[in-house]
Amino acid sequence: MKGLQALRIALTALLCPSAVFAQNSLEDIINDITLPHEGRPHGVPESYDWSKGPRQGAQEPPEGWTAAIAWGQLYEWIEGNPATNTRVQIRDMEMYYLSKSDDQWHRLQKARRVQGAAYVEDFAGDVNRPADIRVETDGSISVTAGGGYNYHFWPSSGRTRFPANDVAGCFITVQTRLILDDPDGADDRDQARYLMSVGGDWWLSLTAEWDQWKTNRDMGIGRFRFVGTEWKSHNMISVPVEVVKQNPPPFLSSTAVKQGTIISVDGFRLGQNYPNPFNPATAIPFALDRAAQVSLAIHDVTGARVATLVDELKGAGAHEVIWNGGNHASGLYFCTLQINDQSRTQKLILQK
Repeated sequence: MKGLQALRIALTALLCPSAVFAQNSLEDIINDITLPHEGRPHGVPESYDWSKGPRQGAQEPPEGWTAAIAWGQLYEWIEGNPATNTRVQIRDMEMYYLSKSDDQWHRLQKARRVQGAAYVEDFAGDVNRPADIRVETDGSISVTAGGGYNYHFWPSSGRTRFPANDVAGCFITVQTRLILDDPDGADDRDQARYLMSVGGDWWLSLTAEWDQWKTNRDMGIGRFRFVGTEWKSHNMISVPVEVVKQNPPPFLSSTAVKQGTIISVDGFRLGQNYPNPFNPATAIPFALDRAAQVSLAIHDVTGARVATLVDELKGAGAHEVIWNGGNHASGLYFCTLQINDQSRTQKLILQK
């Protein structure tokens, strides 16, 4: 019964637009620390080195420092934002660190809801005021920006602790999309020109007071990209590109990186099958952080199981299985990876 309930929840997430997962890829992550901004943020002086492109800061914290915080910033485009009935929904801010001791990525925090304020666009004098925040039904928030103010935000839990002297770098990501301010009003999201970027700071400790950059260091500022109508991930990573390619953040596996998208939950990841659509066979990548009893099954749109691909103990690392749908009808299918009471599902399209 628990497995069936998990499948129903997963199918709802896939078929309901409000529950769609944001796509992210290794290429996106690298581009977000190497390419120029898609658009320049309004009100940011050209003298600011992050006004035109991403900026690398301190790759790792000073010796003995123990805290960090992820943050993001939402701006209107320098050339204007004609939309008047559009908001930006923000959710699932995550921070990971790369450990020197085991060369693995470890999640420091994940916050569905962020908090912040409207700051003057150039941050002069740290002047800020309450932002136009609305709590959405999924627990995330939506905001607007403009009139000389951005929206600067961070996880609602604030700073987080990491092991002293064990951090080689950090990875930060957050998800955004455009929604309507008034659902009954005109849909002007195609006119919206909002830009999002994320970054982070190292801190001496959880409670250290700000002291002219003596107690905190900037780890970097990611690329500004336009927010769209579909969920999109915005990233910042403080390690060199070569390290990113050799040791991607933990929601990516080597197989899925080549294909683009992969979705993560604690301890295991399910990649998008490829090719998709397919006929008659497709490869399904997944990865485990540790050995676990794994169930990987295919269901049709009614929820009926049509194939069991894996039902055994699997070791840590990247895996891949092939499903041959030659004996099944064309249409939409669902692949569900389940470990204990956690599961993740992807859509598969068999097209004969």
